[in-house]
Amino acid sequence: MASEPVPIATDEAPRPVGRLSSTLVKVAVTLGLYAVLFFYKIDLHAFWARLRGADLGWVALGAIVYAGGQWLSAWRWWLLLRPVELQVPYLRMVAFYFIGMFFNFFLPTIVGGDAVKAILLARETGAPARSTMSVFMERNVGLLALLAIATAAALVAPTVEVRGFSLLHLALLLFAGFIAANVVLADRRAYHLIDYLVALTPLGRIRSRAASLYDAVVPYRARPWRGVVAAAIGQSFLFQAIVILVVFLNAKALALDVPVAALAVFVPLISLAGMLPISVNGLGIRDVLYVLLFGRIGVPADVAFTLSVLYTAVTFGASLPGGVVYALRRGPGIRSERTT
Repeated sequence: MASEPVPIATDEAPRPVGRLSSTLVKVAVTLGLYAVLFFYKIDLHAFWARLRGADLGWVALGAIVYAGGQWLSAWRWWLLLRPVELQVPYLRMVAFYFIGMFFNFFLPTIVGGDAVKAILLARETGAPARSTMSVFMERNVGLLALLAIATAAALVAPTVEVRGFSLLHLALLLFAGFIAANVVLADRRAYHLIDYLVALTPLGRIRSRAASLYDAVVPYRARPWRGVVAAAIGQSFLFQAIVILVVFLNAKALALDVPVAALAVFVPLISLAGMLPISVNGLGIRDVLYVLLFGRIGVPADVAFTLSVLYTAVTFGASLPGGVVYALRRGPGIRSERTT
């Protein structure tokens, strides 16, 4: 495969003023959500009491478990390099993954670390397009497991409704939308139909970006790589189970008894909401949903908020090695890729 040019900026690239405005809006949304929580929902004295009383042993165990899950996720990403013919040592991928985790906390959205991972891999391999493909698929199979677990758990979890809308219906709707999107990306006929319809609308300007997503999944549809993709999907289910376990351990730290089935529904939905590009790194959104959803099963607002804060603390603690690695590493230049 011939070496790929590094993409250059075009006139469609976001302008600095636009990026600044977007960031300011996200900061405003985040601060507004916390203002609502602190003024109308959370008793700060009760929150501090809960936080000080947390069993740090359970919290530390959660951080270790979460970090172990990231090693597994790096293995999933490493597997997904094979269909796009990239070869990078596994430990190098682990370093890139932890660096991406670290940057997730300092970029406006929770998937900002994905962009960092794609850049690091592109510099390592000299193949920016295929590097981005692998990051997209790594996120894609993770979402598959996330939605599948939420949907299955919603069938057996306590009935929870938000403004008359069942979480089971929400999980089913999101899962169906995800499957539909992937059918469009994976099936050439469906893709051409959607492409034709999009061309008739003002969205026609983004057709080239949609085409790149279609191209991204093509290598993974080849018969020789189906086992690799299946293994990556299986790992994704394992990682989502680990995330649910981490929240369970945080609940233990607060002496909180929460049904595991409820966790299996709430945690994936909260994770999905945290990916929305409307707040800084999902902050505020996740906290509000912890209070709202766990409140539906009788958890006091201050306890649910403390649970959210502990999860943020655990993930931040587990990401710190990425900051250390980034500070110590000497970034490689972009190598020209060998023709295969």
